Amino acid sequence: MSDDPEPTQYVVARVRDTLAHDERVGALDIQLRIVGTDAFFTGVVTTAERSEAVEAVVREQLPGLMIHNHLTVVSAEPPGGAEDLD
Repeated sequence: MSDDPEPTQYVVARVRDTLAHDERVGALDIQLRIVGTDAFFTGVVTTAERSEAVEAVVREQLPGLMIHNHLTVVSAEPPGGAEDLD
């Protein structure tokens, strides 16, 4: 057995797979990039709670890295009135 670290692309794939299958998240469209000791994740989620859940999963999977949450929260609610086109 080797003590070589897991290649970064494998770590990213493993974390993205966990994000897709974790019941708190269930997201396939979260992007993750690891640079040195920093992990950056981006994407769009529908609630602040979902953003927090994504961050929690990433922290659990990458405990030794500095985590940078760059998710955008976009409401899934329909517009609340008529659009003014004047």
